[in-house]
Amino acid sequence: MRAALLRLRRSSGLPVAFGGLLTDRMRLRIGELSGAATHSLRGLAVATGNGLGGKSLALSQPVTVTDYRASRTISHEYDSAVAAEGLRAVLAVPVIVGRRVRGVLYGALREPMSLGDRTLHAAMDAARELEQALAVRDEAQRLLAARRTAAECGA
Repeated sequence: MRAALLRLRRSSGLPVAFGGLLTDRMRLRIGELSGAATHSLRGLAVATGNGLGGKSLALSQPVTVTDYRASRTISHEYDSAVAAEGLRAVLAVPVIVGRRVRGVLYGALREPMSLGDRTLHAAMDAARELEQALAVRDEAQRLLAARRTAAECGA
């Protein structure tokens, strides 16, 4: 996650990036912050459908807002945490492995403005990098479990 956030910031030019993985099928927890001025977002539990990230989870696609607090396209359960960090223009990109959303990467500015295609594509590239890392980790865990099972059966 940390490497994906650093890549997102570096390639997009966005000063703030954060993200989290799903804790269950309906909720993610923001666990990593990069470029944040506060800890207001750390540990935030985001429910599917709520806020920008929850909308991205529900739709399984990237979502952006020009001005988070003024947006009428998202719900506003997380306004206090977002305002404490001073975020305005925000994007959220789902991390999808095996057709299943596993997390969300966010990038943000502290001023209201439209986030262009280059910025969105940079965030999507960072999400793809994380997807690959998670897929490799999943496969390694699967192989280790199969090896353990085979060893137990043969013992």
